[in-house]
Amino acid sequence: MSAARHGTGNLATLREAAGWWRRQPAPAAVALVAVAIQQAFLIGFAFSLKILVADITKHKPQADLAALLVVLGAGFVLAAAATVVGERAVARLAARLTNDLRREVYQHVLRLAPAYLLTNPSAKITKKFTSDLRNVEGGYVQAFVDTYTLVVETAIAVPLLVILDWRLALITCLTLPLVGFAADRLLPRLMAASDEQSASELALLAALQDTVRAQEVVRIFHLEPELSERFDGLLDTHHEKAVRVRGVGAVSGKGAGLAVLLVQVIVTVVGAELAAHQRLPIESLVGFTTILALLAKSCYDFVKTDLPLLAEAGRGRQGLAEFLAAPVVVADPPAAPSLPPLRGSIELDDASFRYPGSSRKAIDHVSLTIRPGTNVAVVGTNGSGKSTLLRLLMRYYDPEHGTVSIDGIALRDVTQRSVREQMGVVLQGNYLFNDTVRENIRIGRPGASDAEVEAGARRAELHEAVLAMTDGYDTVVGEAGGRLSGGLQQRLAIARAMIRDPRILLLDEVTTALDPVTEAAIHEMLAHAGAGRTVVAATHRLAAARTADEIVVMEAGRIVERGRHDELLAAGGAYARLWEKQSGFAVSADGRQATVDAGRLRHVNLFADLDDSTLSRIAEGLTSEYYEADQVVFREGDPGDRFYLIARGRVAVETATSEGDLHLYETLGDGDHFGEVALLQDRARTATIRTIAPSVFLTMDRPSFIRLVETTPEMGRALEERMTRTEINLGEWRRLVGPG
Repeated sequence: MSAARHGTGNLATLREAAGWWRRQPAPAAVALVAVAIQQAFLIGFAFSLKILVADITKHKPQADLAALLVVLGAGFVLAAAATVVGERAVARLAARLTNDLRREVYQHVLRLAPAYLLTNPSAKITKKFTSDLRNVEGGYVQAFVDTYTLVVETAIAVPLLVILDWRLALITCLTLPLVGFAADRLLPRLMAASDEQSASELALLAALQDTVRAQEVVRIFHLEPELSERFDGLLDTHHEKAVRVRGVGAVSGKGAGLAVLLVQVIVTVVGAELAAHQRLPIESLVGFTTILALLAKSCYDFVKTDLPLLAEAGRGRQGLAEFLAAPVVVADPPAAPSLPPLRGSIELDDASFRYPGSSRKAIDHVSLTIRPGTNVAVVGTNGSGKSTLLRLLMRYYDPEHGTVSIDGIALRDVTQRSVREQMGVVLQGNYLFNDTVRENIRIGRPGASDAEVEAGARRAELHEAVLAMTDGYDTVVGEAGGRLSGGLQQRLAIARAMIRDPRILLLDEVTTALDPVTEAAIHEMLAHAGAGRTVVAATHRLAAARTADEIVVMEAGRIVERGRHDELLAAGGAYARLWEKQSGFAVSADGRQATVDAGRLRHVNLFADLDDSTLSRIAEGLTSEYYEADQVVFREGDPGDRFYLIARGRVAVETATSEGDLHLYETLGDGDHFGEVALLQDRARTATIRTIAPSVFLTMDRPSFIRLVETTPEMGRALEERMTRTEINLGEWRRLVGPG
């Protein structure tokens, strides 16, 4: 950024600040008048030194001196009062500005598109409430006041300097502005260094937040040394950036101070030379240098402090403007009416929707009618469009084509609030606030009485568990509900939904993170709670869908099948294939151990040609491995030496981009497998696998697999025959297992 462009940016910031001050006329007028009084006194006092020196050197009467001292005393009292009143006015202005901006940012966060929140770390959004707001306040208040002070001071001082001596005034007016110009040239370097320091601070904050959130995982897997080493690396980077900022700032600030001092030295030397030759009265030189000292200090403070403040404020405001311009996907039409009380019928008519930035439709020309009081399960593989369909029903998004209606009324024609107030929604991850059980349930209907809160808890079969807690409904659940078990967290979320007594209940993967016993209990409870309501439940786990009145099967954003469980199995289509893939597993009550039927292994391509006896030996050789949510199973580039079969859970398959970021390639769930080629070839992993939900895998490492092959000749022959029909390198496989 050039100095000229930077200066223009500072002027733009000052204009924006002036516009904001005009919107606060009363405190702004008080503050600005107070500043003018203070500067008038300071310059007047400096000028009075000329009169004092003249009176003393010329032996004027004491009465004149007494009168001057009275005037100065009165001026001091007025200036002191103006200082107190002005500072209070500026404090009110600063608080009002910051609160206005915070309110604007917070209100926008409430309306933001979900995609923005998913793709931007919380630390980045938090930064809008901290450094960006602080920077804007610094520029709009402190730097604006200091700039106004300098302008007033200059307007008063320059005429007096000219009166005292026009020659010294000319030198001052020609040299002093060069200080600001030189500093402005250095400012871009300071801002660039400050940007790097801010980025390193953001990385430190993000690391801290991740550590706090994942503290249980950190302790379980003894990640303290690795995380400490990683944090030390971030600290080293931050140290380098901080030193650079301090160094560039010192050059800029000290350079400005030396330049100002040089101007004062030049003026003093020239003035002394003029006084020595009786071409300048000594009292005029004293008055001139005193006024110049005040003006020079103000210029130095402006260059050292206020120019950076203005630049930071400009960037802070730009950051806030970009954030406030982030898309709000759904907006109510002007004067939109409220949705009348629901009966509960739902209709999607040729609805299509794609997420911003995606080329693929998440919902592709879907038409669906759901009768009031019906229990409908929406199933499909990960990415089939199940959750997106629910988001359209709750008007999280509007379809780009077609309509979504309830009771014959298009949702985009009514207010979002009136839609959601009549729905109960339970998600896979329901955030609980660090408040009491009572208040977390009351969130579902603010203003509900304690009796209504307890009624919601009873519908969720939570009431007895709450009474068993030490403080009952006044028990604080901890940050993100951390003091409650996963089952209690989910029941509390269901109670929050049921307190509305909703006609429509939307459930999105509500038991994915729960163990089998808790999952079964939650499903039984939901069957009772959903009686008489329209229930739409999205799930990838078909066992949870088999009792639904109707099952809707989705693939690639389209509905491919509809019907009851038995009908769909008999049809032998997409649902039957999904059911077969998820069948054959037995998972322990705590969800940490699993076994698989031997016949189920035929769905793994590698084992498809093996006989029952060999499959049984493979099934017996598989080992259970359990991972909590958001754990890395392996990273791209790690040695590939193990096969994984997902007995229960969900994982994300991520690949690295050219910039080093991770890109979500696909998600896998119950019955899927990955890493089979690792049993046959000595190659590095081509993707990173990270758990989305608690997951139990059945695994086999390469040495175990090779031992099995060596003791089962039929298996070796079948594998080699399959490899001759595929792209798998037969020569590499033989190298691994050895001759024969």
